[in-house]
Amino acid sequence: MTLSRDDLLGLGMIVLAAAYWAAADQIPVSLLSDAVGADGVPKVLAVALAICGALLLLTTRLKRQPAEAPSSDRDEKRAHLRAAGLLAGLVAYIFLLPVLGYPLAIALLIAAVAIYGGTRIRPSVAAVAVAGSALFWVFFVKILGIGMPTGIWAAGF
Repeated sequence: MTLSRDDLLGLGMIVLAAAYWAAADQIPVSLLSDAVGADGVPKVLAVALAICGALLLLTTRLKRQPAEAPSSDRDEKRAHLRAAGLLAGLVAYIFLLPVLGYPLAIALLIAAVAIYGGTRIRPSVAAVAVAGSALFWVFFVKILGIGMPTGIWAAGF
C-alpha cells in the first residue's frame, strides 16, 4: 500500500499536533493564570489539528481510487496558486481584524473561504458566516474569556 500526498499530509498534521501539544504543555503555570491557563488555547488548537489530520486520512482512505492519474505540472502550479490565494485571504484577515473587529472579520473570512472554494454566492453562505462568527465569538469571548478586538466601528455603540 502506497501513501498518497493526502496521507502524508494527514500524518504530518497529527505529528505536528502532537509536537504542538507537547510545546503547549511546557508553558509554565503562573499565579496570574485564569481558568483556561496559557496552555488552554494552544492545546485546543492541537486537538483541532489532530482531528483535521485524522479526518483527512479517513476521507483519503474512503475516496481512494484504484488507479490515480498522475498530476501534471500545470495542476500542481494551480494548486500552489490556490494555496497562495488562501494565504492572501488570511493575511488580509489579520490586517482587517483590528479595524473591522473579530465578529465581522471572521464572518468575512468564513464567507470568503467558502466562495473561494467554489461555493456559489447565496444567502446560505451569509447565514453560515454569521452563525460561525457568533459561535467563535461565544467560544472565545464568553466561554474561554479571551478578549477579541471589536473594531473601530463598534466604538459608536
